[in-house]
Amino acid sequence: MVAKRTIGIFANYDASEKTLCALYLATYVARRYRYAAWIVPEEVTEESRYYGFSHQWDAEVMPLRSEAEAIKERLTAVDPNTGHAACEICFFFEDNDLLRSLLPPEAKTALFLDHRALNFAKAGAVAKKYTYVIPPSPYVSKKLVQPNLIWNDLFLPFDPAVQITPKSWIQSGNKASLFYNAYGMSFTERQCIKQISEIVKECCPESKSVICYYNAKDAFEEGKDSKTYDWKLFDYLKHVDWIIDLNPRPLMGFFAAFAGTLGVQWSCFDLPPNTDEYNAARRHLVPYPKGGLTMNNAEEIAMHLVRQLTQPFNDDADRNKRSGAYINRLTKFAHGMNRLLGVRGSKKER
Repeated sequence: MVAKRTIGIFANYDASEKTLCALYLATYVARRYRYAAWIVPEEVTEESRYYGFSHQWDAEVMPLRSEAEAIKERLTAVDPNTGHAACEICFFFEDNDLLRSLLPPEAKTALFLDHRALNFAKAGAVAKKYTYVIPPSPYVSKKLVQPNLIWNDLFLPFDPAVQITPKSWIQSGNKASLFYNAYGMSFTERQCIKQISEIVKECCPESKSVICYYNAKDAFEEGKDSKTYDWKLFDYLKHVDWIIDLNPRPLMGFFAAFAGTLGVQWSCFDLPPNTDEYNAARRHLVPYPKGGLTMNNAEEIAMHLVRQLTQPFNDDADRNKRSGAYINRLTKFAHGMNRLLGVRGSKKER
């Protein structure tokens, strides 16, 4: 096998926020530097509810369970000219001992921390397995580093790194095109999102909205698009005026990054990492109600959104509130990627 300098990425293929982050990392970031190998725990078959999410990666992901030897061969292939193994670094969205054992000894590893699934008491033991651990926000980094003394943590705000033409200004959200994120949510949570969108529509009848997620097995419902695969998501975001991300388990600020890239308003729950400074561009926080995203709380959540959508902007400063936060995010993102991937730059970035 010919050795190709490769960046490994290990993530589930389940059309969640993690999958979206892995997809954009593999497609738009990693491939600017090296070849990308996206490794998944299980094979993605045509019977899977997530098959078709990415027409490119459906066929290119490599299942760890059934192709461990092929994965090892690809990652450890040695370039006869340099004597170096193909894989220099592997990003992990989930901890996995088997894949780490398949990497060449000199390969660096970086673990994105899911702070909602992490056992903080065992965080130090997990961190020792990796060259870097990557918290998604300063909130998580501070919570980890001080009590658990994780010495190798690296803060890296995830960014899709996709350039789209900025949207034209809107006076308020009364007539806005609304995009509701439902990726990775349960059936009950999606039903709650639908109820919220209907209440918002009653109060803002001139608005347009769509609820987007991907599940190939779900039937069509008016106002919901259950087949929003990767490029279809991209197309929706080209035409959106306001992103509404009511994910009760926010992870890496994926849609916050799009709001910053596009220059559009967005609403979200006041949960970390949504509340950190790097997600602040054009942000409108919604109080997270007791009990969370449930039908009992749908009306309360919807009325917060209606108040945000119907409040006119007084001037450009009001419309672009905290827009500089996105520049800070990009700066931090570039610094982190340069540090991880060894891009030419200042000595500090290396």
